[in-house]
This record gives sequence, C-alpha cells and structure tokens, in this order.
Amino acid sequence: MNTRLVFGGLAFVLIVAGVMMAGAAGEDETATSVDRSETNHVVAYYFYGNVRCATCRKLEAYSKEAIEGDFAAEIASGRLEWRAVNVDEPENEHFVTDFELVTRALVLVEYVDGEMARWQDLKLIWKLVGDKAGYLTYVREATSDFLQEG
Repeated sequence: MNTRLVFGGLAFVLIVAGVMMAGAAGEDETATSVDRSETNHVVAYYFYGNVRCATCRKLEAYSKEAIEGDFAAEIASGRLEWRAVNVDEPENEHFVTDFELVTRALVLVEYVDGEMARWQDLKLIWKLVGDKAGYLTYVREATSDFLQEG
C-alpha cells in the first residue's frame, strides 16, 4: 500500500475531526445534569457528544422542533422540558449508564417527587432521520403517549 496515500488519508481524517471539534467547542450547552429537587415533570433529553456530524445535528434539530413546536403549553406549564446534554462532559457521563446509551439519543424521562420514575429511549429516530415528516410524527406521538401515561 502506498505510504503517502495512507498518511494523506490519515491527515484528512484528523483535519475533519479537528474542524468538527472546533465547531462543537463554541456551542452553548443547553443543560447539564438534572436538578433532583425538581418535582413531577418530564424531560426530553437529546444526548450528544463533543464530535457532532451533520446527522447528529439533524437529529437534535428535528427532536427540538417536535418537542418545542407541539408541546408549547406543556413546556410553559413546566410539565415538559427540553434539554440537550453533552454526555462527553464529565458531569454528564452518568447518563450513558443511566439510560444505556450506545449512541446519540432522544430519551423521555419522567421525574416524580424529584426522582426518576420511568424513561423511554426513542430509538427509531435513527431510522427516520431521512424522513423529516415521519420523524416529527414519531417524536410527537411518542411524547404525547409518554405524557398521557404519566
């Protein structure tokens, strides 16, 4: 194998990764860990990491649009909250274990009397990311069902 080709490819990968990390470093984190003193509400968490590809950004944008767009009354009342959380930050690493995360995810969590009562990982977001209408419908219906069950 051509050594120049290998090193050229490696350099390209490192440059792309560096650009992605530099872009992520300038972003504001929406939330860190949950305040356990809060009571009776649902949090829609979008979990991301330091390196964010176009698909990961799309997952977050679609999730936020579905939650904030269709549940404004629930958000205003405090019944529902949107949080984007970087799980690569040390204080947020526990979420990976808490919710058995294997990749970027949208997870609905109900807190009752400040304690986590139940949660649901909306795993189909990865399958639907290429179908915005289907994605939004899925997140809206799953969130509505989750709120009604609580």
